[in-house]
Amino acid sequence: MDQFETIRKKQLAFALSVGIPYFAGVIGIFLLVYLAGETVARISIMGFPLHYWLVAIAIYPITWVLFIWYVHKANAMEDDIARKLKGEK
Repeated sequence: MDQFETIRKKQLAFALSVGIPYFAGVIGIFLLVYLAGETVARISIMGFPLHYWLVAIAIYPITWVLFIWYVHKANAMEDDIARKLKGEK
């Protein structure tokens, strides 16, 4: 049972170490757009105001890159755990 508790704690720590900064970043982007709305709206990138880039365009590639990286690392962690468990039996 200790093995499963160790695995669970390791996976939870990894998920929180990725999830909390991600959600803090998303909330930060929305706060930036809300609190500095006029300033952010004046800046234009390729014809789009900066607040469009931050809220509607940039967040999706950031999310997908983070998601792909997270799944890769989580799968590698599970494979490593499976190898260790097979070696112990």
